[in-house]
Amino acid sequence: MLVAERVNDYITCRRPNAVCDPCIAEALGLGQQAHASQITAALGTSSDFIRETARCSICGAIKKVIRRAKRSRGPASGAFAD
Repeated sequence: MLVAERVNDYITCRRPNAVCDPCIAEALGLGQQAHASQITAALGTSSDFIRETARCSICGAIKKVIRRAKRSRGPASGAFAD
């Protein structure tokens, strides 16, 4: 599995909680936080993720975090559920 897929899955499994890059890197055993940061920066450009300054659900620090966006509720909202 690619590192980007592992990061995506890790964040998705923690929905709706937000997680910071250092906690992602530690949890996945990534050698460098920079690797996690590059991936979360890219994911943050997608409408599927929200990247913001908030409290990390793991370490409790207020910093740049990422979380999976809420699923749509179906056709009534004009979108399909995932």
